[in-house]
Amino acid sequence: MAKLYTLDDKLLTEVPEIRVGDKVYPVDNRQKTVQAIQRAMEDPQADPSAQMSAALRLALGEAAERELTARNLPYPAVQALFALVLAAVTGEEAEAVERRFRKARAEA
Repeated sequence: MAKLYTLDDKLLTEVPEIRVGDKVYPVDNRQKTVQAIQRAMEDPQADPSAQMSAALRLALGEAAERELTARNLPYPAVQALFALVLAAVTGEEAEAVERRFRKARAEA
């Protein structure tokens, strides 16, 4: 008899969320969204701020991205938010993503 491997128990249907102040934003972590975020981040000539805005718009939606932009957060807070979004869409721990960012900035 052949072995049967199933994904049934592994499907994660819960949507990750990010809290900014007292507001909670659902994060779209579907495969196509993550691929679109990866494509937006691939261009080495692109402005990093524009890349982060595109990633936030894809993961959180246009309304949430506009709302967060209107808050005019300090740039380090935007970077931290971006790291949280990437952690949410990839299922990684936020600290691992933050370490990777710090390393990339140090190498740049």
